[in-house]
Amino acid sequence: MGQTAGEVDNPVKAVLLDLDGLILDTESLCVEVARSVVERYGKDLTLEAQRAALGKRPLECWASVAEILALPVPAEQLLAESEPLLAARWADAPLLPGALRLVRHLAASGVPFAVATSTPRATFNSKMSRKPELRQLLAERPGAVVVCGDEVTNGKPHPDVFLAAAAGLGVPAAQCLVLEDAPSGAAGATSAGMRVVVVPSLVGVGAEFGPADPAAASGLLQLLPSLLAFCPESYGLPRFHDTLPPAGHPGGGVIPMDRVVRLRGEVVKGFGRGSKELGIPTANVCPAAVAKHLAEAVTGIYAGWARVGQRPEIHKTVLSIGWNPFFANKEKTLEPWILADFDQPFYGETLSLVICGYVRPEANFSSLEDLVARIHADADVSRAALDCPPLAALAADPFLLDLEASGSAAPSRQSSGLGPA
Repeated sequence: MGQTAGEVDNPVKAVLLDLDGLILDTESLCVEVARSVVERYGKDLTLEAQRAALGKRPLECWASVAEILALPVPAEQLLAESEPLLAARWADAPLLPGALRLVRHLAASGVPFAVATSTPRATFNSKMSRKPELRQLLAERPGAVVVCGDEVTNGKPHPDVFLAAAAGLGVPAAQCLVLEDAPSGAAGATSAGMRVVVVPSLVGVGAEFGPADPAAASGLLQLLPSLLAFCPESYGLPRFHDTLPPAGHPGGGVIPMDRVVRLRGEVVKGFGRGSKELGIPTANVCPAAVAKHLAEAVTGIYAGWARVGQRPEIHKTVLSIGWNPFFANKEKTLEPWILADFDQPFYGETLSLVICGYVRPEANFSSLEDLVARIHADADVSRAALDCPPLAALAADPFLLDLEASGSAAPSRQSSGLGPA
């Protein structure tokens, strides 16, 4: 086996964080505004244009979009049209899953960290204006370092912002680990001689970053589906201590979610693989509910509570949200395994779900036997975690106890901690 990132000659001493698309879900907002602007010129905002703009300073973003879409106006005009639309909404950009958890952990563990962002300083302040805890952790604590895009000569993919952040911390570039979401940011950090972990902010982006090498002295070490899957101990940094049950459970641990997901959907017939091939009677939630509420959700395995129709019982459940790599699904699915015995299937009934814990990323398996063993391990750790506070209290969540609403298959509004809201 090769070295892990924590075993290389220059161990990680500091973490540099991107802002947009990694900590804050500003990407969805930017895409929405950019789409409305380019439609004024009879164009559609393509995925290619979105990818080209990702992670760059605002004017450079628009220059890339204008070139790819052959827009008949200069980037400066496009920026002038978009800025007022964005300025009014920056403060409401939500935190991405695992972001606040990571920042709290770095601060509490005494790990030096900084923000290295393409966003201008004034815009950074706007984004922080209604997030007092995040603002304090990122910008107002003693020794805080934030380097913005308008404070360096060259923006990403140049290394300037990363080198300035490392200098502000007094840590050599070779001992910095960068967390990024965009190809331009990953390229800039690599040019700075730093190691990079990427959490792509656009679905389907991955190949653009090139191959990952966990033992590399610089460049891409790992691609992750979300910050919830980040394991700091893999890089010689202090491990998280918030998983449930406490460390030592053979099945691992469940991460309590900052924002609980509450949704309803009708149980429909699926592929029939759960009972027939796996011996595990999973339910399938209707595609409309998944598309409406979980289209951008972080894929993975989750723990939570479930109620079938208006039956009084509340059950523990372990859920898969994603593409099921072993079976190569063509669309995203939500498949709960309700951890209770049912005599008959409950097709057509409304399933009410409170999803409150993250178990692990979605993964592929070399054999059906390995998949079945892992699903049972996920169920074991979920059962144990759901007995622990604060997750145990959610069995009495008013959403689950609402008899009138639980009889309807119409999906409710959710407070999503699974992905961009």
